[in-house]
Amino acid sequence: MSGGAKQTSLLGFFSKAPKPTAAQSQPEKSPSTPPPTSQDAPSSQHESPSATKHASSPPTPPRSTKKARTSPSLTPPPSSSPTPGRRRAARRVNYAEPRAESDDDGDGDEPSEDEFVMSDASSESTDEESAAESEEPSTADDASDDDDIVASPPPPPPRTKAPKPADSPAAPTPTSVSFSHLTKAEKRVAEEKRKRIENEQAYDFLLDLRDKDMNRPGDLHYDKRTLYIPPSAWKSFTPFERQFWEMKQNHWDTVLFFQKGKFYELYEEDALIGHRECDLKLTDRVKMKMVGVPEASFDMFATKLLALGYKVGRVDQCETAVAKGMRDKSRGSGPDIVRRELRHVVTSGTIVDGSVLADELSSYCMSIKEHVRSDGTSEFGICTLDAATAEFRYMTFVDDAVLSQLETLLRSLRIKEVLHEKGVMLPSTLRLIRNTVPTTCQITMLKPHTEFLDDISTRGRLAHLFDTMPEGLAPLVEKGGWALSALGGLLWYLEQLHLDVDLCASGNFAERSAPADTQQGTLILDAKSLLHLHVLQNDEGTDEGTLHRLLNRCITPFGRRLFKTWLASPLCSVDAINARLDAVDDLCANSAWADAFEAFAKALPDLERLQSRVAAGKCRPRDFLLVLRAFTRFGNAKDELLSLSSTFGSSMLKACLQEWPDVAGLAQTLRSHFSSNDDGSFTPVHGESKAYDAAVEGVHAAEARLDEEKDRCVSELGLSKRDAGWKHVGTNEIYQLEVPARTKVPAPWILMSQTKACKRYYTPRTRELIRELKEARETRLAALKQFQEEVYLLFRQDLTLYARAVRTVAQLDCLLSLAKSSMALGMPSCRPELVHHDAALFSFTQLRHPCMAPSVLTGATEFIPNDIALGGEAEDVMVLTGGNMAGKSTTARTAATAVILAQLGCYVPAEYARIAPVDRIASRMGANDQLFRGQSTFMVEMLEASKILREATPRSLVIMDELGRGTSTFDGQAIAYAVLYHLVARTQCLCFFMTHYTTMAQSLDTYPRLANRHMEVRVDDEYKNVVFTYRLVPGIAESSYGTQVAQIAGVPLSICTKASEVSRQFWHDAQKQHAQRAHCAIPLDALADFAHLVTLGRSKPEVPPPSWALVTQAIMSRVP
Repeated sequence: MSGGAKQTSLLGFFSKAPKPTAAQSQPEKSPSTPPPTSQDAPSSQHESPSATKHASSPPTPPRSTKKARTSPSLTPPPSSSPTPGRRRAARRVNYAEPRAESDDDGDGDEPSEDEFVMSDASSESTDEESAAESEEPSTADDASDDDDIVASPPPPPPRTKAPKPADSPAAPTPTSVSFSHLTKAEKRVAEEKRKRIENEQAYDFLLDLRDKDMNRPGDLHYDKRTLYIPPSAWKSFTPFERQFWEMKQNHWDTVLFFQKGKFYELYEEDALIGHRECDLKLTDRVKMKMVGVPEASFDMFATKLLALGYKVGRVDQCETAVAKGMRDKSRGSGPDIVRRELRHVVTSGTIVDGSVLADELSSYCMSIKEHVRSDGTSEFGICTLDAATAEFRYMTFVDDAVLSQLETLLRSLRIKEVLHEKGVMLPSTLRLIRNTVPTTCQITMLKPHTEFLDDISTRGRLAHLFDTMPEGLAPLVEKGGWALSALGGLLWYLEQLHLDVDLCASGNFAERSAPADTQQGTLILDAKSLLHLHVLQNDEGTDEGTLHRLLNRCITPFGRRLFKTWLASPLCSVDAINARLDAVDDLCANSAWADAFEAFAKALPDLERLQSRVAAGKCRPRDFLLVLRAFTRFGNAKDELLSLSSTFGSSMLKACLQEWPDVAGLAQTLRSHFSSNDDGSFTPVHGESKAYDAAVEGVHAAEARLDEEKDRCVSELGLSKRDAGWKHVGTNEIYQLEVPARTKVPAPWILMSQTKACKRYYTPRTRELIRELKEARETRLAALKQFQEEVYLLFRQDLTLYARAVRTVAQLDCLLSLAKSSMALGMPSCRPELVHHDAALFSFTQLRHPCMAPSVLTGATEFIPNDIALGGEAEDVMVLTGGNMAGKSTTARTAATAVILAQLGCYVPAEYARIAPVDRIASRMGANDQLFRGQSTFMVEMLEASKILREATPRSLVIMDELGRGTSTFDGQAIAYAVLYHLVARTQCLCFFMTHYTTMAQSLDTYPRLANRHMEVRVDDEYKNVVFTYRLVPGIAESSYGTQVAQIAGVPLSICTKASEVSRQFWHDAQKQHAQRAHCAIPLDALADFAHLVTLGRSKPEVPPPSWALVTQAIMSRVP
């Protein structure tokens, strides 16, 4: 430990020593010093660990006061063995008074090894603050080495009868001891002992936890956010404890970081969390347990706790010691403690600082209002918030029985937090949410009406937040509904987090289309399709091997966020798709434009997030300067890109460049009001802020008076100006007059610090002048903050233009990403031909899956392409049969992925691609039960199939993979047959139907819009091996080759041989049955049509009966 640190420990020890009387101090040979005052007590922030230990817990007085009186010196602790050098150091500074430390001083500066720091009897802080802050727990480590303290003991107490020790059986409790007969020193020792004993006892209200409504944990209505503190406890709190518990009682489920100078501290349960999760050292006291972190490390520890699912609150110190003194002086009185405020509470879904987020993709907090209609279906009002960009989006929709739209929304957005009404949401809905969102997602219940506001209360809240209703919010306020209530719940929650005003400042509200809204002009990808086709994430929950990883090559963070939105909602309009493809063609052909844009975009920060912070007035000056510099570059970039786009034929690119708002001039106008500094701050130019100019003059005047005082002192000492000067120690002990060590100074001068060569002093006049200087600097800081808020307000007035400019750059970035992805697909690849057609269709020649590169495939050197076509001149439905692992599902996924690429506006990895856009891709693939819903594997299959049958249109693409395998063979085949027949005859959509029911495929072989295809498999009869060629060929597969696959998987050969024999017997029996059915003149599908007509006639007697002659003619026309 350095000499300065040891000296700090020494001074902290003496700061709690009893004041010696004249008689007691007579034997001491050290110079006399004025008696210590309450200002001498160091604040908790600067006490060393050892000082804290001895100051807060003084040694217990010995039982024999006689022995104590005769003891000439303090016996050091057993572990303390001071060296002679340390004793000399102690003696050298023994005459100096302890250094007073204000609550806001904690810069961590320490003197050099040969330097000793001293202080005078008066403190920088006021009496009220020192007295109050001395009650605060210390940031210092309480378990430092005892040998860091080397000092003479406090003088012995006077010859009075010592109080009976508290640990004696007959001793009264500390609170009942009468101190009237004791001296001041003994009273101080006894009071400290009483407080120490009290601190060793936990708070009673923490031993029996209750919320403010007196509910205990485990009760049905227990509110984990609040804490009940009885009135008796408030009376015993110190000022700091009162300040802490006033905030903590309303945020019991939040980890509160309390700022104390240059540290943030956690107390009680929060301290235990910090110790457990962050490995922070915990103090050994029972009451007000504490851990602390440096101010610079707050973001790191807050991020870690947020990632673990905790709420994190930040309590900032709103004034320094000087500011508190100025406040007390101006108002006459005030709180006995530095003012602190809860700035905000951050959850995983409401992180506003982009630097805290793990990546640049959007994270959402979602508020859900559910209303059960009379028919049993649920109507939802949804409001989502991306806190990092202050983007509010709302929607209303009626969902189906399996809540497919809600599930799609939860899967397409990265949900970090969900809010809903307590006791109102259906259990089935809550189960769906809990099992769809990530496990780290927080789910918060709000009380109906009082917390989750209704539409009337929400309108009142919005009227309080906005003088003029934002354009995107006005329609919602006018028509009301469940979405307005969802917004009300979100606004109430943000108000409790102290974030509502900041996030609403930008007015970024808009309506979002419902997941199944067919009027939005985009391709609908439901939750199952997003998952099965690996659009955004794979089965493991990552983006490895997904379309998002392949295609999202954007440069800017806001471009990457917009591209993810594009990918989840491809286009449906032929004209819109062609417009994007035209832009991609131009960008692929103009590398100079792409290089210029990339050079410009690489230097841009995350403007979308930062501009929302500026609009809220919560932006750091350094970040604001970064934003303005970026917007200033927009003008030159726009001119350069326009000049390079002269050969473009794309109307979309031309519109983006021409409609790009000119914000460079606005940014330059703002920058003309101030000048930037090297440290990342900015100050107003002279004349822009009269208050700041006056404050600067006040600082200069105070500094000039100090220089005059220095000249006077140098002249009085007879020194040259070279031999004396100012020395600043840290940020608090500034303007110490440094003179040679042998210089004799007047008696009133106070020694502050010294080295071997020099000593540093405060004169009585210097103290006053330094206080004036600090007050002037505090006034200047307040004026600067006011000016910065005014500049942020000017920026917010043009926020719409800035946001449009950022959106334009994001769109150009997305188009360039599509061009890069198109060129990276390899050969062959082509631009898809988009055609207008009454029904959906697609035709791909030599199509490959874009995400399955040969390096990813185990043991394969290339991906086998196939020709795939549905609709138009080809059949609408393809029944795919074939062996296990033959590639049936991959073939269907490849075609669906190609459709997404084409409708996104990207090239397709094929020799030729022709497509009439589809409006929906619906899939039912895989098999798994859902225990949380009480649904078996077969039930899940049927629910997914029923959803597809309800929602599919003639322009949809449906993928059905092995439907009916979750039940008996006969029931499964019957259901598969009925569903397939409905898709073919009723829905008439495009469909891939993969199955192992070959007899079903044979039954529908004559249907005109259905084609039987299978994946080719070659069998080596000699070695009983199968070779998968992965080629799509006409016809029905001869076998599923299940026993061969079982053998490959390691099933014993004897079992596989027996299974082959049984399989052959089953196959022969099935062939006999099929031959018998072949003698029937009427096919099964014709019989099904006939039965349907009969049922229709019976159920609707008002409908005229069909002409049976025509029916018979229609049936006979179907007979082969």
